[in-house]
Amino acid sequence: MAKAKTTKPSRKLSGQKILTDESMQFFRQYINNASPVGFETWGQKLWIEYLKPYVDEHYVDPYGTAVGVINARHDFKVVIEAHADEISWFVNYVTDLGLIYLKRNGGVDPSISPAQRVLIHGKKGPVKAVFGWPAIHTRHGDDKKDPQPKVENLWLDCGARNKKKLNNWEFTLALLSLTRKVLTN
Repeated sequence: MAKAKTTKPSRKLSGQKILTDESMQFFRQYINNASPVGFETWGQKLWIEYLKPYVDEHYVDPYGTAVGVINARHDFKVVIEAHADEISWFVNYVTDLGLIYLKRNGGVDPSISPAQRVLIHGKKGPVKAVFGWPAIHTRHGDDKKDPQPKVENLWLDCGARNKKKLNNWEFTLALLSLTRKVLTN
């Protein structure tokens, strides 16, 4: 088990709104932060920093779960935890037409991928892309069942016209994660 760090809670919650402007700001930042499988550190740090004023101890366990403990030195304890990784892929290869094929990073269900927006995290910063797969009128399969999305028939399109343009962006074998937008009133 990871060694716990002790902190002194600085806030009391009694009589306060549960969803404050600060908590919504944290939520937006946390949800819009990339924490791909194997690279969860960014999300763990955000979670721990936000939680510190409310907990007596905090740590990250060997499985990547960020943990805060209230009443850590007492018989009755409250544990608040967040496992911080998210669905992600690795760039596998790029076609001459600039389409990006991928390989899995962790447990990924390809059937949810078509039309998802992603960020490719490369050496020169993030690049926006979208998952594509063959249009319905071009899919070939038996008449009884449409083909399903698989790693082999999914690609990313980031608007590059060819492989050379993608090589200039320097993200071959880079990591990518889903993009999200937190909506408010």
